[in-house]
Amino acid sequence: MTETLLFGAGVSLMLLWFSAQGRWAAYAVPLLYLLPLVLGLRYGFVAGLATGALASASMALVATLRPDPALLTVAAQSIGLLLVGMVAGQARDSWNARLRKLDALARYRNERLEQFTSAFHLLKVSHAQLEQRVAGGALNLRNALERLKQRAPQGSQPLAELAADLLHILVEQGDLYTAALYAVNERHLLCMPALAQAGNAPELSVFNPMLREALRTGRVTSAKAGADTGHDEVIAIVPLVDSRGHVHAVVAIYDMPFLAANVDTFGLLGVLGKHMGDILASRTRALDATGSVASLRESIQRHLVDAREHGVPTALLAFRIAPTSWRDQLVAHCSRSGRGLDQSWLAYDRQGHPAVFRLLPLTDELGAHTFMRRLQLERVGSRTAESGMVSYLWMLDRFACADDMIAEVGRTCSVDNLGLAAHSDVPALRMGGQS
Repeated sequence: MTETLLFGAGVSLMLLWFSAQGRWAAYAVPLLYLLPLVLGLRYGFVAGLATGALASASMALVATLRPDPALLTVAAQSIGLLLVGMVAGQARDSWNARLRKLDALARYRNERLEQFTSAFHLLKVSHAQLEQRVAGGALNLRNALERLKQRAPQGSQPLAELAADLLHILVEQGDLYTAALYAVNERHLLCMPALAQAGNAPELSVFNPMLREALRTGRVTSAKAGADTGHDEVIAIVPLVDSRGHVHAVVAIYDMPFLAANVDTFGLLGVLGKHMGDILASRTRALDATGSVASLRESIQRHLVDAREHGVPTALLAFRIAPTSWRDQLVAHCSRSGRGLDQSWLAYDRQGHPAVFRLLPLTDELGAHTFMRRLQLERVGSRTAESGMVSYLWMLDRFACADDMIAEVGRTCSVDNLGLAAHSDVPALRMGGQS
């Protein structure tokens, strides 16, 4: 306000008074336009308008007291001074508003950046702790199943020997607090006492409705909200059922984290129970029957159920071996290169050429393509394996049943006897090495 009065009234009045009736009068009026322009740009619309008004008043006063030809157009000059002050002030206010908006946006983004930085460091520390816990903890799902599959019980009762390991995997994967594993006999009756326990687990009642439902359906059965579960306080029953529907054991879950008691966790436990049932089934059969039991049809059917009900990806690879001098090396290469859960079979097509089928559990389409490409690029002898075979890939979740998939595989690979492998010992199809 002080500068507005000083320049708008004082400076303009002095400039016009001393230049009036002199040779500088013609130059004094244009200089007045600098005053509202500068103050409008410096302080805004109000200051520019006030400075222009004071300069106009000063011009009118000087023109009255000391008439001069340069001051005859007072009205026109006053309008010009007011317009210059208003335009300059409005421009300054607009720029200032934009600057305030940008400044507020910058402050907001700085605050968000600080929040993000704090969250990032917290997440980084949490991730480091998780890595340490995983690295120093138990094995993951694939390695756990692989360890069970490779372990050979010494006695005639594999369930009794594997019970602790089976329960440990389920406790670890489901984050269970209290659970117990019970054997089931051939008459579908519960065998007491529990073979393995985690925590202080009470005895499971043979009259438990969830137990009867799990034995009847072979599926995971969990308690519903508000339902009467008796006196056992059982949250869920997980059956260890093989591909033929035989229940070898059940796991009763008594206590687990509230957030873990969801469909995803029970689905994972159900998949584990089915794989464990297949492992127990393979342990209880004679060695000469292993090839028939672990046939291509049964394995496809098992993983089809997992893919359809639980979304577990499984891929089937087929390698048709060309009639080359290094054919046996190619067959061995396709059968033995892989992970512990993979299964391989050897068949012969209509021309008598070998075809190796490989099942890749827990493997999506991208992983299957990567594995197949790696097999093709590896060298067998002096050549790459790709030059001596033709490869095919199928994803199990794209078929409705095992028969449809086996028919598709047989047509593609020109193999006629795939459908007989599940129920008879066909010399043309035998189980390859499981690596």
